[in-house]
Amino acid sequence: MKKSHLTIYFIFVLTASIVLLNRYTAFHITDYRVHFFFDFFAASSFIIIIGHLFKKLQTNRSIFLTFISLGILLFAKAFLTWGGDWKTQIVLYRNIENGNKTIDFQMRADRFAFGYKKRIIQIYSLAPFMEWTTDVDTSYIDESKWKKIDLEINEMQFPKQKL
Repeated sequence: MKKSHLTIYFIFVLTASIVLLNRYTAFHITDYRVHFFFDFFAASSFIIIIGHLFKKLQTNRSIFLTFISLGILLFAKAFLTWGGDWKTQIVLYRNIENGNKTIDFQMRADRFAFGYKKRIIQIYSLAPFMEWTTDVDTSYIDESKWKKIDLEINEMQFPKQKL
């Protein structure tokens, strides 16, 4: 087995795992560009693996054309099915022990109606574009662990104070 095949298998396992975690767990990719990146590489590496198994996609040209056509298809799918991203409107609480944990009020445009969907969740930031979200009831907040900050977030710019 070629070394390049092992690399493709590794890319597929890594990116497919992240896509599946994003879809079926509380893990969430917050940036649509990063989400597209993982979708693209998971799908393209899967197609290349299948192509190698059936003795297709042997040339660089065929692999390149597969990348281009798959990119166009994934872009069209994303454009037609994207429901919008949850955007933090107000950071309600920050964890005293761990600054990466917050409780946020978020809103998202309702796709086929006039209005917004709303939620209050606990967010644990793993990276600038990855987070772990959990539903939370703010009526049972332990004040010894959470500091109330009520920081309003402007969606067009980041807050001037460091979070």
